[in-house]
Amino acid sequence: MNSLLGIHYTKTSKISGHKIYVGVFFNLNSAMSRRVLDKNFCVIPWTGFEVEPNGDVKNCIISKEVIGNLKKESIQEIIAKNSNLRKKMLDGQFPQNCEGCYLQEKHRSKDFESISSRLYYAREITPHISKDLFANEENFELRHVDVRWSNACNYACVYCEPLYSSKWQLELGEKIEKDQNSKDNLKKYLYSNIKNLKNIYLAGGEPMLMKENKEFLELLLKENPNANIRVNTNLSKTQTGVFDLLCKFKNVHWTISVESIEKEFEYIRFHGVWKDFLDNLEVIRKNNQKISFNMLYFVLNYKSIFNTIDFFRSLGFHNNSFVLGPLYEPSKLNILNLPNKVLEECRNLFQKEIDKKPGFLLQNSYENVLNYLTQTDFHANIELTKQQLNLMDKRRNIDSRKVFQQLYKEAF
Repeated sequence: MNSLLGIHYTKTSKISGHKIYVGVFFNLNSAMSRRVLDKNFCVIPWTGFEVEPNGDVKNCIISKEVIGNLKKESIQEIIAKNSNLRKKMLDGQFPQNCEGCYLQEKHRSKDFESISSRLYYAREITPHISKDLFANEENFELRHVDVRWSNACNYACVYCEPLYSSKWQLELGEKIEKDQNSKDNLKKYLYSNIKNLKNIYLAGGEPMLMKENKEFLELLLKENPNANIRVNTNLSKTQTGVFDLLCKFKNVHWTISVESIEKEFEYIRFHGVWKDFLDNLEVIRKNNQKISFNMLYFVLNYKSIFNTIDFFRSLGFHNNSFVLGPLYEPSKLNILNLPNKVLEECRNLFQKEIDKKPGFLLQNSYENVLNYLTQTDFHANIELTKQQLNLMDKRRNIDSRKVFQQLYKEAF
């Protein structure tokens, strides 16, 4: 999983001295703004958390540190335990587990900065919290949540894993365990704070398939209909109660996971049907809600990614609708496994697109990927890539050689 959440562009005013984050001003003369923008500080540990399908609780999807697990502790106990991180931030210590956001901010585009999760939540949450919230490490006000109730999913994408896909579990013969008690504790806590939520991120698995989302959205629609909802979906199902409820909210942002089109789409997103995807895309476009595409760049779309983006642009989607980033794990599918000659060609292709100055998120994405393609500390092994594809082909009775002919010709 690669989570790409809160990526937006920003501008810096040369006149006012303010930073403009998608139309929202941070007054740098404000004490609170100076604190939340400090690189050693993040509002997330005081205002929200992220829940993994296995019950692990983290500060956010970017963080690598697991604070606790709902199967062993209540969400209240986990929040209290996280006071250690909050104290470090108040003391001005750099939190190593938050390195992802700082690297993103460091390597931002020259013209369009990419807002990290840290800055995204500073922008979204700061106007809705009490001014004394950051007075000490014991304080906490729930304002946002990133929740994956389970790994229920009808796809087995090539880069995914059993933690995030029940289809992967079934394919590998793993037992699917259910733990309703931990979910009940989380539900009770979220429901008791539902009027205070400003931002909600629903992912999975596939959130359209989760009955917990239906129950949660029914209550949210009644108690807090103006909340901002982001939903990460494979867009395979629109005939669900979850989808029907999401259509009733005003502030919904659909983030659609897709890396390629047609036959490549169906191989990468195993069990997916390209025609169904297109039909469902037309369905959600009628809702007049925000839509963007989260795309991972790796060995299977190393050249076709540009055709994929052009295809969606031909449907009328703006250059600010695309967030593209490199796939880090599994390392066997990482783009840096490709031979140097092929990587050099990829770098040239990205530079060519950057020279066209597409602007907005697309330009920022291209520049970030190009920067990643210059990495030299990756231990490439294209043979492991080939072995991985052969293993999946045999298990799934499909043939990557027919779908990715150029890859086999240039890399293997």
